Amino acid sequence: MTDGFTDPYTGILSNRLHITDEDKLAEVEGNCFHFRMLEVLTGRVEVEPYNAQGLQALHRHLFQDVYAWAGQLRGWGQFQTTKSSSADADAVGQQTMFFGSYQQLPEHLDTIGQQLAAERYLKGLDKEQFVARAAYYFDQYNYAHPFREGNGRTLGLAFQVLGESAGYDVNLVAQSNPKQYNQARDHAILRPTGNAETDLQPLRAFFAQITTPLPGLVLTPPNAVVVPAFLQRVEAMREVQQAQEAIAWNLLGGKHTMLARQIMQGMRGIVHPSDEQPARLTTLRSGAEILQQMPVKMEEPRLAQRLGRLLRALPMVTVVLLVAGPVLKAEAHSGPTLPDVSKEPAQQQKAPVPKRRGPKL
Repeated sequence: MTDGFTDPYTGILSNRLHITDEDKLAEVEGNCFHFRMLEVLTGRVEVEPYNAQGLQALHRHLFQDVYAWAGQLRGWGQFQTTKSSSADADAVGQQTMFFGSYQQLPEHLDTIGQQLAAERYLKGLDKEQFVARAAYYFDQYNYAHPFREGNGRTLGLAFQVLGESAGYDVNLVAQSNPKQYNQARDHAILRPTGNAETDLQPLRAFFAQITTPLPGLVLTPPNAVVVPAFLQRVEAMREVQQAQEAIAWNLLGGKHTMLARQIMQGMRGIVHPSDEQPARLTTLRSGAEILQQMPVKMEEPRLAQRLGRLLRALPMVTVVLLVAGPVLKAEAHSGPTLPDVSKEPAQQQKAPVPKRRGPKL
């Protein structure tokens, strides 16, 4: 796919080195990344990769040698990404993974960072508690998918830093089972059951394998978990996005084929708060309600459950246009500073931001 980050003639990511071969670019990028990664792991730089500004700074540092656009969020190139995965073993064939809107990335990332700060950056938790919350936050950041390229590596390093500050060695960067990691990560994005405990279980199991307590770990009672309203709406949108494909495919081949095609055409854009979003949501609702009137279709439990979850999520999603404000322009954004959680309710106590010491990025 050609977008603002790729060369329109070669389709290769635009890079400082003018490399036009995809394999060569991957090789050079990997070598440069590992050098910059070691600078972080050895403490030669200071990173706070938990909100938009901090994650952008880390991404910029890691990929600065290869990409002039390193550190830019996806909105800079107007890139709304989707990927395919077979992580849902109970589904037939590849499933499409949808990610957050590039138009709302700064607020999205800052809100995740605010919630993480309210939980004291996971400090004081025992291993079971830490693994559960780390898996939750990794999925939240992964769904936001801030960058055109390098999301997995940037988040891997960010969570290694987060783990160390919380008293754990989280060996995510050098972990030796990439297939299990990819499957667990993708399973969480696909949301096959709509139950967080079930859908995040593979990711929690993976984190449990790569997480080891460090000497001197001090346990303290955890802060209450409070999910911000913005992230509650994000969760509702995730249900909407992941339901689209199932609804469209089940409507194809009959008198509702035109409706199915309309749903397909709006799949990528439905996540953006825009003038077109209400019509896309209405079309999707119509498709779901039509399927609910087909007894043969409703004999499939997974489809019936997906439709039910979609219809419950839609009322929350329709609030987005009322709270999102004007659509963000696709331009470079440094990201606002982390919100001051000291002004939040008492259970959201402010914790010191964990840092890697060294020259500040």
